[in-house]
Order: sequence, then structure tokens, then C-alpha cells
Amino acid sequence: MSYWQNVQAILKTSGPKPIYTWVSDNGRIELSVVTFANAVSKASNFISEGLELDPGTRVKVALGNHWQSPVWLGTALTTGLSVTDLDPAITFGTNTATQTWPGSPEDFVVVSRDPFGMPDKEIPAGFVNGSAEVRNFGDYFSPAWPVASDHVAIAVDAGEITWEQLAARARELADEYGIKSGQSYGLHGASDLVTLAALQVVLPVVNENSVVLIDQANPDFDAIKKQEKLEQIVMLG
Repeated sequence: MSYWQNVQAILKTSGPKPIYTWVSDNGRIELSVVTFANAVSKASNFISEGLELDPGTRVKVALGNHWQSPVWLGTALTTGLSVTDLDPAITFGTNTATQTWPGSPEDFVVVSRDPFGMPDKEIPAGFVNGSAEVRNFGDYFSPAWPVASDHVAIAVDAGEITWEQLAARARELADEYGIKSGQSYGLHGASDLVTLAALQVVLPVVNENSVVLIDQANPDFDAIKKQEKLEQIVMLG
């Protein structure tokens, strides 16, 4: 099954259950499977109808461990885009990053880091205010065409990785870290794009895991593990 088909499948069995919890110095936000799917649907409509990005377009998602990261990575997989860490690429990043953006403003989509997703009120001229514009699109997404199982989901220096290969890598990492189906685990730190995508975006839908995104510089891991009832915390980087 494609990424979006996996999301639709877990909606039927786990809709009200949390799929992502974001823990930061600014508070705690929890997204159920239903809320996450609606967010990806709105963003996918924005990608397809607003930005009019064609399948295969290369995009970067530079949002760290914020809850918006899996939303936009999931959107890329849903709409058949290729996530990359190479240039050139359409970039989804923070308003702060626009200050050092070397390319055309039209190739940078600003995503707010507000805990509740409230759009940034002021962004530099020419940049796309993604968090504002996505609100104008519906929360029901029906793909115009199915995303092929062999489409390039990730493009990195080492080569191109299809959705099927990415899903297989996610399952390998689950075995490596001892993450069982349905378990909750935390993520902290940075990693290579393939590992990040596998653990942050793919495993929650193919393995029905719940993920706590720890977005703090100096977290109290023991307290978070106890509070969130985590089986473990995966340290990246």
C-alpha cells in the first residue's frame, strides 16, 4: 500500500488515538490519527491545487522535530513528491530561515512553528506563507492518480529510494530498536534524511506506532518517558 493508503487504513482502526505528541518548551500538543490525516489532506490539496507541484518535484522539509514536520513529509509522500536534502528543491521551512535563503522566494514555503499552527503574521515579501494559505483548502483529499509503489520517495547523495524501499527500511529500524507494532516511542535529535523519514513519518502508519517528538534542547528524558508512558526514546544523531 502507498503511504496515503496506510493512513486511510489506520483511520478506520485508530482514528481517535494519538499518532503524534509534540513536547517542547512552549507546551505539549497531541495529534490524533484523525487530526493528522485532516492536516495532511489540507496540505495535499494546497500542494496540488495551490502550489500546483507536479509528482516527482523535489522538496526539502526543514522543520526539525516540530509536529509540522511529519505533516509536510507525509504530504510529500501522499502527493508523490520526492523528499531530498539536495539542491535545488522547493523548501518548507521556518520564517527565520528566510533571512539566509539564497534562492528565489517563490521556492520557499514558510511553515509556522507556533504550537497551534497559527501562521506567522509577517514574512518577507515574495515568500509563500504556507501556514496561512493551507487554511483555504479542504480537509478531504482524493488523489487525482495513485502514487506508484516504485515512485522515488527520497532522493539523497547515495541514490534514490522508492516508497517500498523506505517502508522496508522503517521496518528494519523497528527491529533494530526493538519497536513493536502499536508501541509508543520518543524521538530526539537529528539524523540523516532516510532514518528521520522512516522513524518520524513511515513507521507510525505502517507499524501503527505513536510517536512523541521531543523538541527541547535539554529535555528531562526520564520525566518525559514516565509522563508519556513511552517504551523507549530513540536518540538520533
